[in-house]
Amino acid sequence: MRKILKYVLCIAIIVILALGALYMNTDHEYDLTKVDEITTDENYIDIVYDKEEPIEDETVLGILTIDKINLKATVKEGSTQEVLREYVGHISETAKYDGNIGLAAHNRLNKYSYFARLNELEKGDEVIYQTKFYTRKYRVIKKAVIYDTDWSYLEDTTNNRITMITCIKDRPNQRLCIQAVEI
Repeated sequence: MRKILKYVLCIAIIVILALGALYMNTDHEYDLTKVDEITTDENYIDIVYDKEEPIEDETVLGILTIDKINLKATVKEGSTQEVLREYVGHISETAKYDGNIGLAAHNRLNKYSYFARLNELEKGDEVIYQTKFYTRKYRVIKKAVIYDTDWSYLEDTTNNRITMITCIKDRPNQRLCIQAVEI
């Protein structure tokens, strides 16, 4: 009887683990009707960030400007905590200048919470990205809530686009993702 109980228990554990793995590997539908309700820090003070370094600085990739949310920020390589503490970070695995440029920044609890108002962007809003090679204008085409393991929005593209990603308060496994394409 004990042997049978052990086998049943082992099979139950295997089934539970398999179902969990299956759930993690399937596409999930997100309720995007509530994207506009995503909040950042309630104590956010509307300020224009003036921490802009010249593009001649070799460590600077560009300047990101979004007038709608009063954002003008320096973009540097990397998305480590060290970089994100003071800059918008370029996600190293993505294109630097042409294709899909992935950017990340804090939205709260940081001196430079550059993406604090990213959730206010809507389809059609303008994003400007200036590098030492060009100044490009982009229009927002997508606003989505994604899982922190979903890298599909950062895949390379044939068109020029910017993908901006930030955390969502009280949702540790989800991110706000805004995509804009060149106009």
